[in-house]
Amino acid sequence: MLQADVANHHALPSISIKPIRIGDPLCSKTRRRRKYVFTAQIDERIREIYLHHPNAKSRPGIRKLADQVAIPHWALKKRARELGLARTKEKPWSEPELAILARYAWMSDERIRLKLKAAGYARTVTGIHLKLRRMRFKSDPSFYSGKGLADALGIDWHVVTRWIKAGHLRAQLRGTKRTEQQGGDTYLIREKDVRRFILEHPTEIDLRKVDQLWFLDLITNGFVRSA
Repeated sequence: MLQADVANHHALPSISIKPIRIGDPLCSKTRRRRKYVFTAQIDERIREIYLHHPNAKSRPGIRKLADQVAIPHWALKKRARELGLARTKEKPWSEPELAILARYAWMSDERIRLKLKAAGYARTVTGIHLKLRRMRFKSDPSFYSGKGLADALGIDWHVVTRWIKAGHLRAQLRGTKRTEQQGGDTYLIREKDVRRFILEHPTEIDLRKVDQLWFLDLITNGFVRSA
């Protein structure tokens, strides 16, 4: 159990900076709040607590960890927000960011972070991981969503829908409860069916618009990804 792990972890180091006392030469009129330095071990324990209970309003493991490392629980919660673990403080995801997630969902969280950074967006690896998990997006790497495939090909997602309805591209409905007003159910498309479609309908693909690395990886059946 997670609580037991925290309780047994009595060797976690922590470093604190002493507060400036009233009367000291460099003291301001207002007492400054004590600052804490977090080690990699402490950050890892915070991640474990939040990732095991992503929707919990209160996490007793945080208070146990606070007693263990001699850092107040409010400081640990603040650190969790800095690590991108607290949903309530998460900056809303924009449509361009979600498009990047859809296009590069098969990559590692760190590589997705770099893709977002290159596009001008700052997200933590933990934030990316939680967003992908909450969206249940592409949990099986052998599947694509209709929009994710459209983004990778550099086309409008309506074109992908047209291919599916015409019977050229095999796909299956995901089985969500999305209404027609919400855009209807979403498609799941197997990677092998995408490859088959491209080989059977090469003139439908504009190589100037596709994501080049992704396209090579798809056609070579993972060779580029493993390189």
